[in-house]
Amino acid sequence: VHCSHGWDRTSQVAAIAQLMLDPFFRTLEGFPILVEKDFASFGHPFQLRHAHGESRADRTDDQISPIFIQFLDAVWQLVNLFPA
Repeated sequence: VHCSHGWDRTSQVAAIAQLMLDPFFRTLEGFPILVEKDFASFGHPFQLRHAHGESRADRTDDQISPIFIQFLDAVWQLVNLFPA
């Protein structure tokens, strides 16, 4: 699984697959490890994608994308559809 930079859809798809396949990542201990492993360690640009705290003049709108927010929504959907 790989997209152009390897830190947007790649992280999303890999992390969601691991959530479904490995019960450890569905625990309070495992979930932060998954986020660290598949988003932070690969250099996901949280600040760039969310432009949090930047003025409209300072941000680059073409780089704003709710990748991590989409991931969190997918996790929420999975937890509600398939509770442990």
